[in-house]
Amino acid sequence: MIKHILVPTDGSEQAVCGVRYAVAVAKQYGAKIHGLHVIDLKLLEGPILRDVSASLGTAPYANYEGNISMILEERGKVALQVCERLAKECGVDVTVQNVTGLVERTILEKSELVDLVVMGRSGEHSEWLEGVLGSTTESVVRRTTKPVLVTGRETPGNDRFVIAYDGSTHARRALSVAADVSGSWKAPLDVLVVGNGTKPEGAVAEARNYLEPHELTVRYVLREGDPSEVIVGYARECNADLLVMGAYGHTKVRALVVGSTTAYAMNHAPCPLLLTR
Repeated sequence: MIKHILVPTDGSEQAVCGVRYAVAVAKQYGAKIHGLHVIDLKLLEGPILRDVSASLGTAPYANYEGNISMILEERGKVALQVCERLAKECGVDVTVQNVTGLVERTILEKSELVDLVVMGRSGEHSEWLEGVLGSTTESVVRRTTKPVLVTGRETPGNDRFVIAYDGSTHARRALSVAADVSGSWKAPLDVLVVGNGTKPEGAVAEARNYLEPHELTVRYVLREGDPSEVIVGYARECNADLLVMGAYGHTKVRALVVGSTTAYAMNHAPCPLLLTR
């Protein structure tokens, strides 16, 4: 049951998009929103300015760190005010925090006592995507034990949810989460099994056996091909409103050699992506 939702925000358009989505989810579940802005400790060190000043033989800008800290803190306050306003407009309980620290580590610490983390994303050229999905989001997904929802939409839909299932431990956890969210949103669920040269019948039977008591509208789909491309392609083909996956189900060695299905989905999924560990 989702009762606490963590929403990191930097105040960008894409982050606000994530906040709006999180508020809608919170309203559906009667959950509380925890807005978080992290003032990146690395930005307060001023190494670049000091290095340039030293090379030029000049003194660094007076009180550089103090001024930058004030600017970043004010930016965080504005971002959190937006988060607070959006939640209250929808009657959603909300708390906000503006803290200084290492971004990834702080998000992980704050996620320990929540049920879901929601992070906004947008197109491949957006600053939020380059700054977060390229590092922080992937790192958070790898290390947190909580589900992470990455979205570029403001409003959840419930016409069709898709779960990518391969019978692995992470996929089984994702199947449980998919059953819960599909039931809560009354959304039809497609169970997608990608053969990729293997026999998928066992995974289909396993998923069918688990989902049958949940009384959901379920469709089982078997496809062949590269899992990354097939999963993303199918989500686009059926115009999915949510794609659920187990995060990083393979070994680090395999991910380095053949690439990560999770990373590919995070950067190419045409719909909100719910990742579980």
